[in-house]
Amino acid sequence: MKRHAPTWKLSVAAAAALWTFTLSPQSGSLGTAAADRGVSSTWSLPENDKGAALLGLKVGAFLPQAFQDQLSTSYFLELEGGYLLPFVHRMFGIVGSFAFSMPTTHGTLSDARVPGGSYSYDQTTQQFQLGLTFVAKVPIGRFVPYVGVGPRLFIVRTPSSGLSSGGPTIPESVELSQEVGVGVPVGLDVLLGPGRIFAELQLLYAASSQQSTGPGTFGSMTAAAGYRFVF
Repeated sequence: MKRHAPTWKLSVAAAAALWTFTLSPQSGSLGTAAADRGVSSTWSLPENDKGAALLGLKVGAFLPQAFQDQLSTSYFLELEGGYLLPFVHRMFGIVGSFAFSMPTTHGTLSDARVPGGSYSYDQTTQQFQLGLTFVAKVPIGRFVPYVGVGPRLFIVRTPSSGLSSGGPTIPESVELSQEVGVGVPVGLDVLLGPGRIFAELQLLYAASSQQSTGPGTFGSMTAAAGYRFVF
């Protein structure tokens, strides 16, 4: 007489097979917890890959001391959106960005034209940056180092106020200027979740023609980290 396996054993075996299939990268199911629309490594991208859109946010420090010693360290926020091209495992991308930082400075200067012969001042530089970056990413698996370069439009608003040593307040003045410069980011993506976590250093540079700050640059370094969703 032929014996049959108990029903509970067959149920466990079937459940285990279904679980294994769901977690398998080859299954292509929605149960796969991986980045870049279902892959945990750039080498796992399908041959018919059509690239992917990305949306990211980075938060960090704005370090103008790389180019001049007047402005102080500030926060740095940047929102970006772009597209990873399908060629060579998404090696290339085009990204548009909007960034904001607000370094400040203050000091005392001698000037015979004001009562008391000197005055103190406070100055805030509100920097808005529009950028377009061409990025090259090295697709070596889960870890993806990258470098980019592209133009930046610096829109800079500088409110200034002061107080003479003789007592009178110097009225606030505001100067607005636009300068064209360049940005060069260098960073590392790590595929994680529905996108990529990353850390980045960026060189920013533009000449300054503002009268309130004097001839110089709006150059700086930024050190930031963030997350990019990949769709």
